[in-house]
Amino acid sequence: MRNFSAEPVWAVVPVKKLTRAKTRLGNVLSPAARRRLVLTMLEDVLATLRGAPTIGPIVVVTADRWVALVGEREGARILREGPTLGLNSALRLGARQTRKEGAKRLLFIPADLPFATAAEVGAVVEASLSCERDGAVIVPAEKGGGTNALMLSPPKALSPSFGEDSFAAHCRQAVERCLELKVVQLPGLGMDIDEPTHLTALIEDKRTAARYAFLNEALREHAMRRQEPAQIKPQMVPQTLRVRER
Repeated sequence: MRNFSAEPVWAVVPVKKLTRAKTRLGNVLSPAARRRLVLTMLEDVLATLRGAPTIGPIVVVTADRWVALVGEREGARILREGPTLGLNSALRLGARQTRKEGAKRLLFIPADLPFATAAEVGAVVEASLSCERDGAVIVPAEKGGGTNALMLSPPKALSPSFGEDSFAAHCRQAVERCLELKVVQLPGLGMDIDEPTHLTALIEDKRTAARYAFLNEALREHAMRRQEPAQIKPQMVPQTLRVRER
């Protein structure tokens, strides 16, 4: 039997053009603040992947030049989309490229998971390594029925179908294709940043990280420009951040 544990695990991180990213936060954050948030979360996710010893090459799939610059700076390979393909088309593009380069195991992970930890990524990989045949490991979103991480062995074991109700869709595909299916629930990987209320948890969790300190002021400035209360209640946002570099 081949020792797959010796094979590097590839990771594919899709990122939309910044002009289209996090539009659901448009009621509380300006376009500039949303762009900054996306890039900051991308830095976090790439650092988390680099910190997981089981992860090898990291591929960022994007059509955005600023995203590409950040990805390159953080040590990722950049796969240009050209015209924006959409999330799942971008993931399939990444999968094809990694297969060409010999990938045997592939982790799909979005760029908006700032709570994820290297230990959680390692747990997903370990679950995949324990599969005795072709398999899929799925990390469901905490809410909404989505998928927050998907690991496949081999990379073409199933077709990524991220989006609404994607957890159920991935499970159906795995059963239909007779894959060994494992579902791993992890609090960090399970929580993405999509709704205004998610920002409250993010601000609290990252209160000692200087790179997220801009969020408090961005929320207040945007609320003032709209001349209405922010959707996040003032008492939910810490008034003072104890800021220090991580």
